[in-house]
Amino acid sequence: MLTVASLLAAMTIAGAFWVGVLAARRLRDWGEGRRALDEGHGPPLALAAASGAPPDDPSSRRVRELVAERLANPRRRAGAVAPRQLASSDPSSRSELGLASLRQGDVVVVEAADGGADGDYLTEGVVLLREGSHTTTVVNMADGSRRRWLVGGAHLDEWFVLEPIAAHGLSGEPPRNIRRDRGDYTLQRRGQASAACTGRHERPEQPRVASYVYGGSSRNVLWLERWGHEVLMAEGIRLDAESVSFLPGS
Repeated sequence: MLTVASLLAAMTIAGAFWVGVLAARRLRDWGEGRRALDEGHGPPLALAAASGAPPDDPSSRRVRELVAERLANPRRRAGAVAPRQLASSDPSSRSELGLASLRQGDVVVVEAADGGADGDYLTEGVVLLREGSHTTTVVNMADGSRRRWLVGGAHLDEWFVLEPIAAHGLSGEPPRNIRRDRGDYTLQRRGQASAACTGRHERPEQPRVASYVYGGSSRNVLWLERWGHEVLMAEGIRLDAESVSFLPGS
């Protein structure tokens, strides 16, 4: 029968054994980590955590990679379109990526020398407004926490980059004149169109919409959409189509 002294001795020996095993593992991990850092193979997430920076959002990282590729390629400048690789691996199965063919996940690059409009935006949703033979495209897009709408079309001399306005207080038929912090706006154009929406478009599920363009001072512009009695508003600037370029998201 074991005595108390023998039992305590056995427990002491076992504890020392496991302490030695853990110490050996820590030394091995430390040696592998130093070797990885010396060879330049340190894990990116571990380095980011050590520096205090949060891990990158995958979508934001993809946007930066695509924009870096555009900057490295001098042929991809503002106003240019990028070829989209279709599902087929046949090189002849390519189409040009433009405003009318944008889809969720594509990148919109705006370079208009305006701090409120410029950015590298990820397409979240697309609204196609068909009025007669003309189609106006409204793109819901985001650059980090900034949300913007791009309004354009082949029939328009100028495109708009707009910031959506939530609390505007309008419903039903909008007035001919609207006052905002940027100044006064006057109705310049009104239209009725059939609507087709894809992605996160943030519009009511209705087949028809009325659109309104209000002009202000300088390049300022106000864009309204009336879906039944609900009115959506966005405020921003006019710009040339050459100030916008597109990159395929996949």
